[in-house]
Amino acid sequence: MGMRQLQVENELRDVVSRIIVQVELATAQGRTDINLALEDAFIPILRSVYNLPRLINLNRKQKNYPGIDLGDDHDRVAFQITSTTSLDKVKFTIKQFMDRSYFNSFDELYILMLSPKQASYSQISVNSLLTEEFSFDCKRHIIDLRDLLGQVAGLRLAAQERVLTEFKHVLGEVDAYISYSTDGIAAPVAITSNLQRIKLPPAVWVAEVAIDDKDVIKRAKTELAYQGKAKGRRSVVRMALRLHGVDTDAWAYHDNRLFAFHDMEQSGLVNVVERGTIERMDASDLADSDEVDNVNVFKQMLAAETREHLKARHVRMHPKDGFFYFSPTEESQISRMETWIGKKTAIRRVYELKYQKKDPSKVAHHKHLSFALSFTALDDEWYAQIVPGWYYSYDGFLRSNWHDDLLSQQKRLEHNSSVRNQVRFVAYFLASIAVEDEGGLRFETLLEFGAGDCEDTEPVDDQEEAVIVEEGATA
Repeated sequence: MGMRQLQVENELRDVVSRIIVQVELATAQGRTDINLALEDAFIPILRSVYNLPRLINLNRKQKNYPGIDLGDDHDRVAFQITSTTSLDKVKFTIKQFMDRSYFNSFDELYILMLSPKQASYSQISVNSLLTEEFSFDCKRHIIDLRDLLGQVAGLRLAAQERVLTEFKHVLGEVDAYISYSTDGIAAPVAITSNLQRIKLPPAVWVAEVAIDDKDVIKRAKTELAYQGKAKGRRSVVRMALRLHGVDTDAWAYHDNRLFAFHDMEQSGLVNVVERGTIERMDASDLADSDEVDNVNVFKQMLAAETREHLKARHVRMHPKDGFFYFSPTEESQISRMETWIGKKTAIRRVYELKYQKKDPSKVAHHKHLSFALSFTALDDEWYAQIVPGWYYSYDGFLRSNWHDDLLSQQKRLEHNSSVRNQVRFVAYFLASIAVEDEGGLRFETLLEFGAGDCEDTEPVDDQEEAVIVEEGATA
């Protein structure tokens, strides 16, 4: 691979990652109309990737073209661009497409999601909206920016360079949108406030897994009261560790190999690997690799190491959706408060037990401050991307049936400054995690672009925090 090819691919990854970061922060702040600002910007990219020279913004033909945004009526392909990734959004789009008989003009509909799409979507639910006149494949027709990036990789270098220029234009549009729509906050601070620098461990240990899966499952059923079938080899490895009394999540599994930031000879992980295959390697061998699988394994390791650190601080990872949420620190706890230092010392409520208004003796739900955490490399440095939110459970673990309604109510109460403070609080909390190993993973400062200093120039939502401090005094 030539140097220019490698440079273009690296630039594409960096630019797309930054677009995703900023779109997620904008949507977390409730500004889900960012897709409207980007409709035109994506036209040249989609023209190149899908070979649709006549693709246009349909809203230019008819104001607020219901249900779809872009279309090429010659090649009969349409696109909906959205920052919402839910199945309900997919179904709503398809229902409008069918109700308005757009299939008479278009044979294919793609839904381009500006935030990372869900792991899967119910094809059965979608099929219930379709007729013989139109088909929609969730796996093929629901795409996000990483899907686009994968398709760009198959283009000629000259085409990739043109698409890179267009992605940079999209990034500029996002910057301008956020700058314009943020309440008086300087654009560099608002745009970059959810990227936290991390210090990487210097080394990685890797070894071949050596377990008898059938024996592990058999023993787990007897000794761990395990029921059901293993969901994959990773689950069997976890069972094997539990059977050896090892309760750590600080490892990743890939291709029959175990990866960890700690010497397996000095930890319980040695019980499930072939001792003679243990090898130490530089973390950069994975972090800076040109192989996608290597980089993905490294990201899994960062997430696993973070999960292990947060367990001790009573912050759980949701087993299905992968976000983190604060839980009570002791049984029967009604409210959990955490002290942090932004521009000033403040107290933030991160968990609360809510009772029913009609019957105060019964629990209505548990309210948890939550945050999604992903890892990305930009300009040869690694960052954690923080997207704050709220999680509503009915027992402290399982999702409440009223989660979506409660979350919608909460977002209506929040302002941009509230979300920014949540990001800053989470960053402070992560940075305060004590790491015994000097070479361990560490969370450092929030990334800043431009001249502003995030902590000194970004205003604090004093009213919100004053209320929380006052409540904390009587809790």
